[in-house]
Amino acid sequence: MNIERIDTARILVLLGEKDLEEYEITFESLTFSEMHSKEVLTDIIRSASEKAGIDFRNKKIVIEALKYDKGCMLLLTLSGRRKIYRVRYYSKTYIFKFDSAESFLSCIKAVYGLKEEKMMSSAFLYNGMYYLVINTSSGLKEIYMNTFSEFCTGYSRGELYRAFLKEHGKPLKLHNAVKSIGSIL
Repeated sequence: MNIERIDTARILVLLGEKDLEEYEITFESLTFSEMHSKEVLTDIIRSASEKAGIDFRNKKIVIEALKYDKGCMLLLTLSGRRKIYRVRYYSKTYIFKFDSAESFLSCIKAVYGLKEEKMMSSAFLYNGMYYLVINTSSGLKEIYMNTFSEFCTGYSRGELYRAFLKEHGKPLKLHNAVKSIGSIL
């Protein structure tokens, strides 16, 4: 992570691919509505504030995020106005349903083997069914959809059902499920 003080009210933070992996986040997952991302952003702001010598505690700030290469650039600016968090991302959500643990794990193993595209994933158990939630900045490629269709019993798209699973389902792995589970299989 590179931290550069621009002036008395702004700090530029550059997060490389390794930094994002260490924090277990992607540019697409940066949001203050998810607890893990909120904790990560708070930690980054605290570190940048200490290193650059600008006190952000109890002050209103503007956070602007920009994706670059395989990393992310954050511009932190002290603001005299209300507190603003501006994280720009575009995400598509796919939810795949599996009848058994065997089909669920086989699918994760197959998708992990493709290793073509970075995607955020989480896994849930609800009413004896396994669910894999995939968030990606672009649509899933045909090769992924074909792989999922081999193993899953159905799928849907959208944030509403994902929110339902987060609230009512038992989380199996909330961050990087495909990578974490697939590396073990």
